Amino acid sequence: MTERGRKAAGVARVFSRQPDRIAALWRRARLASVEGPGSLEPSLLDGLVETFIRELGRTLEGEDTSPWSRTRAVLRLSSTRGARALYDEFAALRRCLVDTVDVLGGGDSERRAINRALDEAVDSAVALLQRLTDAKAEGPRVPFGGLVVEYFERPTRGKRTPPTARDTRSAVH
Repeated sequence: MTERGRKAAGVARVFSRQPDRIAALWRRARLASVEGPGSLEPSLLDGLVETFIRELGRTLEGEDTSPWSRTRAVLRLSSTRGARALYDEFAALRRCLVDTVDVLGGGDSERRAINRALDEAVDSAVALLQRLTDAKAEGPRVPFGGLVVEYFERPTRGKRTPPTARDTRSAVH
C-alpha cells in the first residue's frame, strides 16, 4: 500500500471507529464561538453528530450510499431559529471535519467526499425545515435516515439583542 493509501485508510478508520473524538472537537469549537455566558442555544445536530461521522467513515472506506441516509439518529429542527441555525451548525461541522482530514494527512478525495455528504445533509435538513412551515414544499433529494423532530424553544425572558454581523452573514455550503 502506498503512503497516500495508508493515510486515506487512517482517515476512514478514525472517522468510522472514533467519531466521538471528532464530535468532541466540534462541540469545543461550538462552545468557543459563543459570544457571551448563557448565549449558547442547544445544538440542533448534537443528537446525530457521532453517527453521521461514523457513516462518513464508512463512505471513506468505500460504502457507496449516502451517509446522511444511513444516519440513524435524531435531527432537531427549529422554526424559531430557522435555516440560519442549521447552516451555522453544519458550517462548524464542515470546518471541523475538513481540519481533521488535514491533520490526519488525508487528501482531496476525502475532502470531496466529506463536502459532498455535508452538502446533501444541509440541503436535506433545510428542505425538511421548509416542509414544517409549508406542507407543499418539495421534500429533500436525499432523505435523512433518522428521526426528525421539531424543537420548540421557550421564549427568552431577557432583553433581545439585535443581530450581529455574525448572525447575518450569508450561508456558504
